[in-house]
Amino acid sequence: MTTYCVFADTENKRRADRRNTIVVQADNADAARTAAEQHIGANPGDLAGFSVVDLSTAPPFVVRGHPPLGGAGQSVWPSTIHSL
Repeated sequence: MTTYCVFADTENKRRADRRNTIVVQADNADAARTAAEQHIGANPGDLAGFSVVDLSTAPPFVVRGHPPLGGAGQSVWPSTIHSL
């Protein structure tokens, strides 16, 4: 599987919950969008306008804003904004 970054590439695509950059593993870009939607609890198709980048070929980058949020069942990242 490949690691992808799924993100809002323009301001008008940003979500009210501020979950605008999601990193997931998937077989292809379409599967990455689906995995990202599932990870943040979004409805199918909610991230259809988000860009998807294969991180193995992407240059280094920074995500401005809050620290990363992890999903349930893991202990590496905070899982809610309240645990920051």
